[in-house]
Amino acid sequence: MDLTLNADQRDLRAALRDHLRDVWTPDRLRAAADAPAIDRTRWAALAELGVFTLTSPDMGLGLADAVILFEELGRALVPGPLTATFLAAGLVPADAVVTMVDTGAPVLLAEHVESATHLVVIDDDGLFLVRDFVTSPIRTPLDPLTPVSQVTVRAGDGERIGSAADAARWRAHGALLTAALQVGVAQGGLDLAVRYATERVQFDRVVGSFQAVKHLLADALVRVDLARAAVLVAALLADDPGAKDADEHLCAAKVLADDAATQGGRCCVQVHGGMGFTWEVLAHLYLKRAWLLETCFGAADEHALRLATAMADS
Repeated sequence: MDLTLNADQRDLRAALRDHLRDVWTPDRLRAAADAPAIDRTRWAALAELGVFTLTSPDMGLGLADAVILFEELGRALVPGPLTATFLAAGLVPADAVVTMVDTGAPVLLAEHVESATHLVVIDDDGLFLVRDFVTSPIRTPLDPLTPVSQVTVRAGDGERIGSAADAARWRAHGALLTAALQVGVAQGGLDLAVRYATERVQFDRVVGSFQAVKHLLADALVRVDLARAAVLVAALLADDPGAKDADEHLCAAKVLADDAATQGGRCCVQVHGGMGFTWEVLAHLYLKRAWLLETCFGAADEHALRLATAMADS
């Protein structure tokens, strides 16, 4: 299986990367952490770039292309219910901001409820668009860029917009896109750590020249590359209706991506030393986003158990 990006995919990635670099600067990320409501102008710009409709019939692209863009969104720490809005494309207006809850989760939590235009409930019986629900904001969210609320809602009170098969597809594709975001978070944290390690001087040498720091960064790079490959493989299999073992590869991708992001976030903080614990440095935002995303669409332990069960049964 060839995982090399083609020219169109590289151009797609470069266009989004250039856009995000200009829009989501460190100063804007810090400002968003203080006031996390979604900026609808910036959200509309993502929609105009085709981020949320990439796999629509008009675009003709697949999940293998989507995960490339979602990695860039994670790398730039773009806030907002990206995955839910992507999954709901075609079911809601093009300018919608969609958040969601999954009745299979231990606690019904939704992100950016105050900024969202639609709430979708994922249930074993299908997908439901719900307008009548009660929310209770979490006072101190794990990720300051992602306000979270506990939601009281019943799927049956909403409008059915998808079948049980659609709900299963949302859960699978949501896990894949979340894994892609995690790869981007891991890469963004690594980029930040490498930049600091090549600039910070201690004992008349850049700290990146010290063996202990080199090992930290090398280990982080290995985890990122391994997770990226796993996510791409899982996406290619998800695009192939006849593929076998797609679920197992999806589980492996989520496990590896969660590990790359959380361990990479810790590496970024550690390389920065005391500065890594300050609000001004973005290192803590990478780590907190990684902690948040590892709880979405199944924790790593859940996917590891599913993978182990599948391997034992094979």
